Formats: sequence, structure tokens, C-alpha cells
Amino acid sequence: MRTKIILFIIFVFYSLLIYRVYDLSVLSNEKYTKLSQKNFEKTVYIPAVRGVIFDRNGKPIAINELRFDIKIKPHLKGKELNQTLSSIADLTDANMTKMYKEYQKQNSPYNHKPITVLKYLKEDLVYKIEPFLSLDDNIEITPTYLRKYPQKIYLSNVLGYVSRANVKDLQRNPVIEYTQISGKRGVERYYDDILQGELGYKKEIVNARNNVLKVTETKAPISHTLKLSIDSDLQKFIYELLKKEDKKGAVVVMRTNGEVLALVTYPSYDNNLFVKGISFKEWNALAHNIYNPLLNKPVSGLYPPGSTVKPAEAAIAIASGKWNPWKKIDCPGYILVGNRKFRDWRPWGHGKADVFKAIKESVDTYFYQLGLKLGINYIASNLKKMGFGHKTGIDLPNEKSGIVPDKEWKARRFHQPWFIGETMNAVIGQGYFLATPLQVAVNTALIATGKLPKPYVVKYIDNNETKPVLKDVLNQKEKNALRLVRRGMWMVCNAPGGTATKHIHTKITIAGKTGTAQVYSIPQEVKKRKREDELAYFHRSHAWLTTYGPYRHPQFVVTVLIEHGGHGGSAAGGIVSEIYNWLYDHGYIKK
Repeated sequence: MRTKIILFIIFVFYSLLIYRVYDLSVLSNEKYTKLSQKNFEKTVYIPAVRGVIFDRNGKPIAINELRFDIKIKPHLKGKELNQTLSSIADLTDANMTKMYKEYQKQNSPYNHKPITVLKYLKEDLVYKIEPFLSLDDNIEITPTYLRKYPQKIYLSNVLGYVSRANVKDLQRNPVIEYTQISGKRGVERYYDDILQGELGYKKEIVNARNNVLKVTETKAPISHTLKLSIDSDLQKFIYELLKKEDKKGAVVVMRTNGEVLALVTYPSYDNNLFVKGISFKEWNALAHNIYNPLLNKPVSGLYPPGSTVKPAEAAIAIASGKWNPWKKIDCPGYILVGNRKFRDWRPWGHGKADVFKAIKESVDTYFYQLGLKLGINYIASNLKKMGFGHKTGIDLPNEKSGIVPDKEWKARRFHQPWFIGETMNAVIGQGYFLATPLQVAVNTALIATGKLPKPYVVKYIDNNETKPVLKDVLNQKEKNALRLVRRGMWMVCNAPGGTATKHIHTKITIAGKTGTAQVYSIPQEVKKRKREDELAYFHRSHAWLTTYGPYRHPQFVVTVLIEHGGHGGSAAGGIVSEIYNWLYDHGYIKK
């Protein structure tokens, strides 16, 4: 019996041994083959060169300049590390202490990648020092690219810039781990995933010392290019116009289908400052500049729209059936609501005015009465439909929605009731009402054509063209009302007494609307207002002029906002005229 037990144990032992051999050699063969391959085969990912950006005429406006980085193997210590850093410092005049700190910051037991201690060295320097540095096996020189913006200040608000990626960037897109840069602001940020391109790779067979024995497979990285709808020459022309007259503000030049040709902020900044890392002093100067050069004013700047909203309100009133556009209404220098006077911009008033005169001369008291008749909720809901109070959808980051106030908005925001005096302020584009210059331009395009465009600045991604998006947001009554409103806007720029007539000198006929948006309130006890030029700069009103042309066959919208510029016609009329004449002279507008 004892012999049988021993034999049984021996049998079980050898059975398990045979099964284990079978498992290792047959059943787990594929598993261990893959593990074995990982020991001698590795994949090296290759980032694409960041996509080049062109303007509409094919001029490069964001390019890559060949540079070189110097990297050091990780886990170096003591004398070996000091000797390596010293040899680099001697040949490049780099600060050894800064390189040492950068190395220590990235060095860890878990990091097996070379550590960059110097970035963006120029070609001519690298060609001189490479023969000496290549003698040290701890040093690696790798090619890289430095983003350059040839247009500098002229396109910085549109393009944005690139800089070193942060943790959030790395989480957002795995490709950034290999490029180590990401887009900040503007087109560079909005289209960052496209501009990063697609990773390439090569599969290598290496030995135990990680030396490459053979490359088994390769795939080239893929870069993508962008072509903007922006004309960089026009952009520069407008910027220099504002600079010459020292007028801070924003300009939008857009086809009526939403294609943007110019999107200007003045003053602006040089986006090249950010690529290699901006100094604290330079950043502080930009961030605390009272004229806010870092703000993309056409897209992110919020301003009271002033009288630029009056054409849209006139169309809303006419289409409602509650307002007779032909009826002449008495428009004195103010109207009394409760115990408060709401004054017209002209102290003695405008006499009798119909809708045409009300638009032509920007008659405040006419629109006060219109607001009382229709009510704020009705006006606000229709203004939202016509482009105000929400983002336009432009392909740029940080666009603001603006505010079209109504009773519900105030209750939600301040937990307070709406007062009738707030309606008076809102209908002349004041009070809580805020809009971006781009929203005003989009609303002007709607009035000109009857269609609400979605603006865009990227015309092509590689060879794929952006198709214009036009929304049909108006009913037939509203479209019919626009015909009357357009006539009033023609009178603004062409008829005697029009608020812009004296200041418009264009080679084509245009239509438009001026606006003067106060930035501080005038007490009731002040009987006589100061002239704009008598006020301190930051107390002056913002000046608007939004236009479309040619009048009969609208092709372009030009919207100009001059911060603290005073009256819209005088502050912006000359600039608008210059822009239309430039468009005409360069073949954008044909007879």
C-alpha cells in the first residue's frame, strides 16, 4: 500500500511538471514571444513639424525656423554631470547654473529620456560646436523648430502664439507630449489639434545596451496647413491707420457671407515674445497696459453698442404691426418718464420724425417711444434672434456672448425687478446692454442681406475649403421691414443731416449707422453737457460706425469701434472711407 502511495505521488509530480513544460512551450508561446519582442523591439514616435499658416493670398504668416536643442542623458551625477555642463557652457556661453537647475528639475529615477538643457540654438552656432560636443556620449543635439510670426503686431490678435505646453495641454492631446508646445490664443489655440499634425514612428530592433541594430518599419509624420481668409496687407493697412490717428479700438472687415478679411485690435503686441518664454518684466508691461493690448477686441471686447442697435429695433417695430414707420412723431429734446427726463443727444430735439429721419439723425426720443410701445421683453427676444446676446460662432477662442438685458435677465442676475427707465437705456444701446464689434458686424450683415452669417477666419484646412453658413432667421414681415431700414441707413451716410454724411468719402455708395456709447452717466441736474473733446479721455464716449457696401448689392461689412472716440461719424468716418477705397482699389469690390 505504501509503495502505491509513493508511486502515485511521483506520478502526480511528473504530471504537473509535464503540464508546466507544455504550458510554457505551447500554450503560452504567443504571450512570451510578445514579451520577448518588447525586450529587443521598440517604437520611436516622431512629431510632425507644426503646420504653417498662410493668409488668403498665400503669404506665410506663421512659420517654423530650424533650430537645435542640446540634451543630456538622465541620471548623471557629480563630476560627470559638471564636466558635461561645463563643456556646453564653454562653447555656447550659456549659464551653467540655469542648465543645472533645468536638468535637476527633470531628472528622476523614472525618467529615461534625454533632458533638454538648451533650446532653440541657431544653425550657424550648432555647426561650429557640434564636432566638439559630439565627442561626449552624454550629449545629444536634436533638430527642432522655432515658431515665427513675420507680421508681428499686425496679426497677433488673430493668430495668437505657441509656448511651452503645461499639464492641461498634455492631458488634452497626447501628441503634445512629443512636441512639448501648444497653441495659446487665436488660431494657434483654436486649431491646435490640427496644427500639431499626426505622429510618425519607426520601429527599431535594439540590443541589451539599447543600441539600434535594425529599423523594421517607418511611417512619416503628417503636417497640416491653414490658409486664412484674412488679407494681411489689409490688416496692416488698417492697423497703421489707427496708429497714425492714435485711435484705440477694433475694426471688422467681413464679406456679407461671414468671410473675415480683417480683424484688427489697436494697440496690439508682438506674439514672437511668447514663443521662447516671455520675461516677467515684458509680461507685466503688457498685462497692466491700460489700453489692454492682449485683448482680441473684435471678438472678446464688450462695449455698449449705442445707436448701432437702432436699425434692428426699427425693423422689429415695423414687423410687429404695432408701429407705423411713416407716421411723424414729435421728438423734443427729452421725454419725461415718471420724474426723470430721458434726454436726446441733441438738446433742442429733432421736431417731427418718421423712421427714416429717426435712423438718419439717430433720434433718441423716437426710440424711447418705440421702447415704451413694444416693451423690453419683445425687443430683447428679437434682438437675440438678430445676432446680439450670444456668440457668433467664429473659429477663434474666448469669444464673448454679450448681454441683451430683459426682465428675466435682471431678476436672474440681480434678483431685482425691471424698471421702465432701464428700457429707455436699453433701446439706445446703453445701460446693461453689451456687445462685441463682431456681433455688431454680423447684425449689420443681416440687415444688408436678410441672412445671418457665421463669421470665420480659416478659409482652407489643407485643401478643404470652409463653406459659408447663412441662417435664415427672419420671417417675411421682418425681411420686408429691412427695406425701409436700409433706406434710413443710406441716408446716414449720404443724405443732408445724416450723422456720417460729412465724414464719408468713398468711391462706392455705402449705408451705415453711427453710434455714441456713453461710458459714464450724466447727472440729471447737469443742464448743459460738456463736449466730448472737453472730457477726460476715459470719460469720453465710445464711437461706433458700422456700414455695408455697395448699397444696392451688399458685399462687405465694415464695423469700426473707436474707444473713447466721441461721435461715431467724426471719429470713424475717415477710417471707414479709407477701408472701402482700399477694397475698391485692390479689386475686392467691382463696379
